[in-house]
Amino acid sequence: MIGADTTFLIDFFKGESHAVEWMKQNQEFLCLCEPVVYEFLCGNLTEHQQDVFLAFISQFPVFSFNRQAALRSSQLYRGVKRKGQAVAHPDAIIAGTYAANEVATIVTRNNKHFENVIGTIEY
Repeated sequence: MIGADTTFLIDFFKGESHAVEWMKQNQEFLCLCEPVVYEFLCGNLTEHQQDVFLAFISQFPVFSFNRQAALRSSQLYRGVKRKGQAVAHPDAIIAGTYAANEVATIVTRNNKHFENVIGTIEY
């Protein structure tokens, strides 16, 4: 499985050709996590856009941010910090939620956000 980052979903819903093409070729491998759902829904969406998004994501596995994800997220965050590098808490939470569910790769526009914590695919 490949975890979706919020940047990928934003570009996909905007109709960005590179994101749409990636989705066509890889849809069967995609999964999401609740922190990504949260970030996406924090955007400036109409009620209709929110409904379309929620209906769309119902076809994918969506992993919760639970205790296992919290532990994995904090381990990733501390590991990066010990190396003198940085990762934002939201990105560590996303990466940790995926890692806790054995998802080792995230599709994102912002590889730099995740490069120190989890594998990435740029679309």
